[in-house]
Amino acid sequence: MTVHHCPRCELRFALRGDLVDHVRRDHVEVEPAVAAPAPTDTRIVVPLDPAHPRDQAVDVAVGLAGDTTLVDLVSVRDAGLPGVVLDAFLAAERDRFPGVRTEAHQLDGPDVVTALLGHVVGTACDLVVLASHGRGPLGELLLGSVSADLVRSSPAPTLLVGPSCRPDVRAERLVVGVDGSEDSLGALAVASHLTNRLGLGLELVEVAEELPWTSDVYESAELQRLSTMVDPPVRRWDVLHGSDVSRSLIDHVGSDAGAVLVLGTHGRSPGRPHVLGGVAARTVRHAPVPVLVVSPEAASTVAARKLAAAARWG
Repeated sequence: MTVHHCPRCELRFALRGDLVDHVRRDHVEVEPAVAAPAPTDTRIVVPLDPAHPRDQAVDVAVGLAGDTTLVDLVSVRDAGLPGVVLDAFLAAERDRFPGVRTEAHQLDGPDVVTALLGHVVGTACDLVVLASHGRGPLGELLLGSVSADLVRSSPAPTLLVGPSCRPDVRAERLVVGVDGSEDSLGALAVASHLTNRLGLGLELVEVAEELPWTSDVYESAELQRLSTMVDPPVRRWDVLHGSDVSRSLIDHVGSDAGAVLVLGTHGRSPGRPHVLGGVAARTVRHAPVPVLVVSPEAASTVAARKLAAAARWG
């Protein structure tokens, strides 16, 4: 027998119609947004699924929010779920954080990813925070993956909260993995932008394979050079050693609940394995901290916005 839970209280109903009547009668619907945030505000979009209440992505997003941050909770309308129930679900999520500036929106679209992308583009948000099931490449190809599709196509960088993420993460600094590629340099530029917007610290790490004829001198010099190219200044940089890049990065952050890993990715198209890139996908699945995955699309969008802002103020 199916039991329908009220998203805003402890009552349960055998019939969906009784649930809808209860929500309309006893709970207030979410008020629609009356105005867009000011241009100086930082907007964080958090996609939510009523089937997975108490999503950790909301807690991570709220932990990043400052005085000028708006946390935008969105959910895509499902034909099988009445709008009034979805409103109650979003209102319950907002009620969890009374001191944080929030909005809530129901979205329409032919599919979840299209609806979310339309909202991300329309609001010109700074960041998307999304829970990820961390499926392997085969799972992404066979089952589809909202997180992989968003990373690939979103003009905003996507912070993924994977299945191994600690419950007490607090996102105090961005730890950027660099390897000299265009993807990692784009990720560094985005991380620098977000540290300014969100008041975070910034660190650089490079994983180098430890061989008898190599030393850390060249890698350290390169990291020091990169550290001077970004604003705000990089707090520290480290050269790590290991043949498995993902494992080395995860071991580096260890049990530090304040770290967020940042990785660039190719953003490859469907039908090819490793949609998030091999290193990024493995890191999202196993990291105890959130992972900010930056696609070329997101890197180019952030770069264009920074140029436009410099032109306005210059």
